[in-house]
Amino acid sequence: MPSLSLLDFSFIAFETAKTPMHVTGLVILEPPEEHAATYAQDLYSHFLQQTETVPPFNWKLNWSLTGKPRWDVMRNVNLEDHLRITMLPSPGTEHQLQQVVGRLHSQVLDRSRPMWELWVIGGLENNRVALVMKIHHSMADGVRASRIFTDSCSADVENSFENKPFWQCDLRKSRSQRREETHLTDMVMKTAMAASKQISLIPSMFRLGSKLALKAVKLADCDLKVPFTAPKTPFNLSPKRSRAVSLGNFSIGQLKHISRITGASMNDILFTVSDIALNRYLIDRAIPLRKPLVAMMPINLRGKGSGGVEVKGNKMSVGHVELGKPHLSALERLEAIQHATLDLKKEALNISPDAYVNYSLLVNGVSLFSGKFGLNNFIPPASNLLISNVPGAKEKLYFMGAKVQEQYPVSLLMPGQTLNITFFSNADTMYFSLVACNQSLPGFEVIADYMVEALEDIEAEVMNTAVSAVAEQLEYREDETLAVETAVEAANYSLTPEDEEFEVLFAEKQKKVEELEKQLAKLTEMLSATVEVDPQATAKNQDSLEDSEKKAASLH
Repeated sequence: MPSLSLLDFSFIAFETAKTPMHVTGLVILEPPEEHAATYAQDLYSHFLQQTETVPPFNWKLNWSLTGKPRWDVMRNVNLEDHLRITMLPSPGTEHQLQQVVGRLHSQVLDRSRPMWELWVIGGLENNRVALVMKIHHSMADGVRASRIFTDSCSADVENSFENKPFWQCDLRKSRSQRREETHLTDMVMKTAMAASKQISLIPSMFRLGSKLALKAVKLADCDLKVPFTAPKTPFNLSPKRSRAVSLGNFSIGQLKHISRITGASMNDILFTVSDIALNRYLIDRAIPLRKPLVAMMPINLRGKGSGGVEVKGNKMSVGHVELGKPHLSALERLEAIQHATLDLKKEALNISPDAYVNYSLLVNGVSLFSGKFGLNNFIPPASNLLISNVPGAKEKLYFMGAKVQEQYPVSLLMPGQTLNITFFSNADTMYFSLVACNQSLPGFEVIADYMVEALEDIEAEVMNTAVSAVAEQLEYREDETLAVETAVEAANYSLTPEDEEFEVLFAEKQKKVEELEKQLAKLTEMLSATVEVDPQATAKNQDSLEDSEKKAASLH
């Protein structure tokens, strides 16, 4: 019988009614017009006929006499226990859909049968149909779960009918993945033994734990951020049972545009957008921060082998990224986060991926225990929330004849945290979802709106800065200045206006100026498209300027 790895078992052990440990995917389909009216019912009926199930969708959790769980393989899985259909009162709104998704996401999966569910939701506006897929994290993480749905789709309508539903897609881990998890278990055991020799497991551990833990896993000389120094916020309360979901999306073209100009990665931009929105949410509620938020971020510790060749395979871990300090501008915040993410991965690779995985397990393990057992008031948080970015398909997809219109990740809340932000790219759109305990974070839905506004603010500031930089290069470049510059450079080369080289030199100078002017015009046009400017509007600082002029006049 298949056994659970240490990592998979942790998701079983930490699950409670208040902290479900499953991941959920929300897909919104646009059915073909000729079948739109009955598409939800037809799709549900079709699903019920696909009775074959493959691992791990036919695995049921079984606790042995020794207390160690394993997977039992079920010969027959009753699909009616896993497939559901519900209809919104037509025309169902986006708000109603989010309420249903939040309610479904808050319900723990039944351990007496394979831990997965699929809900078909009809009645949406314009005959759209939603799919809500739930799978326990011990069976698959968000990345693998999203891939199996992608594998059930096709890039064209005709072939989309030929693909299998996801419960017929084998999700068992490869041999290399199992070896990696065995290696991870060995590292955890060695780390625990080393730490137990040097750390007395008493409350003082949590006061001195960071330095001692670093020493125990041989990281004492590194420059990693000291753990358990994140600010205490409403994001670090013990979540209640209820869950709520808020959705949004960005244009990937807009993200790439900012990335090209600034040199920051799209991930850095997404973290910056989240940071700006979270700070605004706290300020609105009179909870200003004195130090930066800290976000958990999944990182791939793929290093360089001999000769600088990148090593194949993934070694995933979770790092802690310090976000922007309070009162930074959007561009300053982006720059700070860009440096923080680069420094984190650089430091992790410098001290070796295995050692960093040890460190991450130790810090996050203590954080999980403190959240599970309600020790948040005694132990400073290691992080404030988890922010992740899951890659999706790069092309438009079709599922059973319907166009995949939107695709959202709905992740889990870690013990001791009340908010999660997850991004998912699909074709030309970056979708994101906020999952929260709405009892602990009332009105959190506004954060999604703040994120959209934050991206516009970043783009506007980036464009303003780019325009200013080019304008500075063009400043004072009038015809007389161009002539003087040309004359000075010509003198250096002993050229006269009669020389042919002199005309070439002047033409080159003039061409550079024209190129700068074109660049400025293009940037200005892009800025105008980004920010709508009302020429009749009064400047924000107009009153202060008038006051200054009056004061200056009174002095004379």
